[in-house]
Amino acid sequence: MDKPSIAEMIIQYEKDKDMTDTQFAFESHISVERVHNLKSGDYEPTADEEKTILEYIKLHQ
Repeated sequence: MDKPSIAEMIIQYEKDKDMTDTQFAFESHISVERVHNLKSGDYEPTADEEKTILEYIKLHQ
């Protein structure tokens, strides 16, 4: 099975925590525009963004 994409991870995390994109962006220190673009598939995260998102999700699971 393939590992989930960053977009899928963000979507699932937001669903589990009942969060909006704005809340996720604020708490993870990623701009809301980046979060929207990542979720839509229009944007690939930089290594730093991916690391930040993964660390945030892991820390707050």
